Amino acid sequence: MNGYMRSADGVIPPLFEKLTTRDCLRTEEIFCTDDGWYAASRSLADILQAAGIVTFYNDSGQPRDCDRFYDDWYPCALLWKQEWVYSLFKMREQEHDAKNGRLADGDIPGSTISFVAFEEASLVRCLDDVSVENLQALNRAVDRTVAARKQRHHEELKSYFVRAEAKGAYLTAELYVQKIASQALQDLIPVPEKYAQICLDAALHPNGKNARLVRFIDANNTAAGKIICDHAYIRIADAKNLTMQEKYAILATHTANTSFNSFAAEVRFHALFLTGLARIPIPGLGRSPYDSAIRADMSIGDSELRGPEPYYNPESRLMREQQKVHGTW
Repeated sequence: MNGYMRSADGVIPPLFEKLTTRDCLRTEEIFCTDDGWYAASRSLADILQAAGIVTFYNDSGQPRDCDRFYDDWYPCALLWKQEWVYSLFKMREQEHDAKNGRLADGDIPGSTISFVAFEEASLVRCLDDVSVENLQALNRAVDRTVAARKQRHHEELKSYFVRAEAKGAYLTAELYVQKIASQALQDLIPVPEKYAQICLDAALHPNGKNARLVRFIDANNTAAGKIICDHAYIRIADAKNLTMQEKYAILATHTANTSFNSFAAEVRFHALFLTGLARIPIPGLGRSPYDSAIRADMSIGDSELRGPEPYYNPESRLMREQQKVHGTW
């Protein structure tokens, strides 16, 4: 997959090794970079399902379907300064649970990297002893990592992603575009509902902020020499061998990032806000920049982190630093 490895000299995170020995994860579903970032391409829901677990329980003892809440979240790990740190990252396609009245998580597509550590032992306990208590503990661990307020980042995750040299976000973006491409039907992927709304807004306000993505898609088509995206569908020639223009079209319509450098820069931008000063609440908002920065959410939906968005500007210092290290990517 574009040079990303499935293992590094046979080394895999201890959690991933436990999952493979329990037949909940295959070695070919483990990808890594050469700087210590590991990601599984099997979701938490599928890992649990492999062990026969399809339901979890919240703190009130209410049953919930794993494939409605855990289907978008994937295990990841970082080997940094001789320490293993685990977290979860999101890869969500366009879903329609809310529209169909189902009890589930969000529908808007996008990818998220959480800087909150995941208590990996909670997952292993569930696989070895399926009890309501263990399933509730797992749900609390997942919630702390992906959603709960008043959490604190893991310092090693910040130390890794605050660097322009970090390769983890690039692998994450690659896995995400591959997931979206794999869902093409007859070589077509419908654009997300949010992107369709952006197109309508851009037609009314051609100089507005939302027109940025529409202009990019048009320019991307020109660069490809053919229509990759007609603002209704993305056309994929070969889902297993994507062109860069196809990847860019997926990123732009699903994450609002128009390049891999933009995706990585947005992750880094969040990491830069993980400071003590950023924890001071913004008057009238009820939350701080830190609260929004603790999970880097690359989404076509509205971002929680308001203000400057240098990761969308190819001429910004942040983007220039990414390009200097990684090239045009």
